[in-house]
Amino acid sequence: MSAEQFSKLSLGEEMVTTRAGAVKAARTGSGSSSHASQDRPLPSIELPSSPSPTPSLVISTNNLQYNVSTFDKDLRRRVRKGLADNEIKMKYCSLSTDQDTNETKHFYIDDDITIAIGGKLSKPKCSCGANEKGLACKHIYWLADQILSTAPEHHDEQPVQFSPDGSTIQNTTPVEILDSKGLESVADDLKWVIKKEDIPQDKDDIKDELTNMLSVFEPQDALPGEFKCPESPTSSERSKKYQEFAKLFSDYAIRDPGLFLQLRDLIDANFQRRVFFEKIDSRIARTFHALDEYITHGPMHASPDALRFDVPNCAKQLKVIVNAIDEFCREQDENDPDTRDIVVRAAAALITILDRVVDRNVNAYADIAWGLEAPSDPAENNLFIALIGSHTADKPPFVLHTLRSLPQEDVLRNHWETLQAIEQKLAVDNTPEAYANAFRQVVHESRKRAASEVCEGEPKRTMQA
Repeated sequence: MSAEQFSKLSLGEEMVTTRAGAVKAARTGSGSSSHASQDRPLPSIELPSSPSPTPSLVISTNNLQYNVSTFDKDLRRRVRKGLADNEIKMKYCSLSTDQDTNETKHFYIDDDITIAIGGKLSKPKCSCGANEKGLACKHIYWLADQILSTAPEHHDEQPVQFSPDGSTIQNTTPVEILDSKGLESVADDLKWVIKKEDIPQDKDDIKDELTNMLSVFEPQDALPGEFKCPESPTSSERSKKYQEFAKLFSDYAIRDPGLFLQLRDLIDANFQRRVFFEKIDSRIARTFHALDEYITHGPMHASPDALRFDVPNCAKQLKVIVNAIDEFCREQDENDPDTRDIVVRAAAALITILDRVVDRNVNAYADIAWGLEAPSDPAENNLFIALIGSHTADKPPFVLHTLRSLPQEDVLRNHWETLQAIEQKLAVDNTPEAYANAFRQVVHESRKRAASEVCEGEPKRTMQA
């Protein structure tokens, strides 16, 4: 429609547009009517009322309808605020196991507000303080709507009705839904995080756990212990940026337990373990390859991307790997059902290192063609001598000190043939007697002890502290 056509539109002379006009029209009409009609009272003409600020029907963001006609204005307003599109967000929830608060469910939302329901509580309780007089606050109504949204069997009778204290919804209660479905199932439907383990109280402990979790994505495959240390001068730009990101993220997660728990659920312990041993296996292979690269090409013309280790540096890197495995194993919970898998992976890595070192009992530079003079000291040209041949009784034996801290039955059962082959290779003149004795103690005496424990029905040993 053009502007000109619109300007020609008219409501007409006969159309009543005001209350006064309606009265005038009624009087005009009475002149042509009978006297009986003149005595008739004027009809009541009501203007459309504006929408009520507190309607008796509230529709939540979950598209559930609630009848609040029996509530006063203040309570209706609370319901509307709780069920409308608001900024209320769940951080995490938990189930209390304390004797005094058994089966009480706690819901932690933004602004450091906690809602508790169930257990010995007859009605929901919110820490915001707005429900002190027994009337539910907006947080309680919001929580009830969220829980009800996960139970479609209660959606048939709509609109449903709240109790003023928020403890019941029509013919059910949020507690009944939680008890019927289970807190974990409800939380899964709503994508909420459940606190299954205690959150460390000390900030340094939280930071350590965050560092362990975030280390799995470190661009240069740094191990957890390495990631905790200040960045190395040789760190790539990506690693330096990731260090900054990890610090920033950790600062937020320390202040927000919900974010910390979400990360713990995402990067769970099993995932961390898998990534750790993947990095260990890769590190072992790269370390021996770097030694081979050095033997083949020497120290000259090495590109930044070509990793090369001479014998002393290769020995140093292998010690770092062994110590990382040892530290990782000691940090594990001995009651964790996945401990056995950790033992198997750790033993496999340690025995692989030992086997490959024993195979290197030669002068690594005997056939070089670099044109430079190679070291003549066996501790600098023989990897076996550097790590095993120079062992003394007052030092922990390479690999063996970590290997014997693991449950021996699993170690021996999975690697017995390899250990026997290593024992034969150790039967050479340059194997220190102290190291040979330590090896026999780990292999043979541990085998007798493991067999004795199984025969006597004793519990198997877990990882030693």
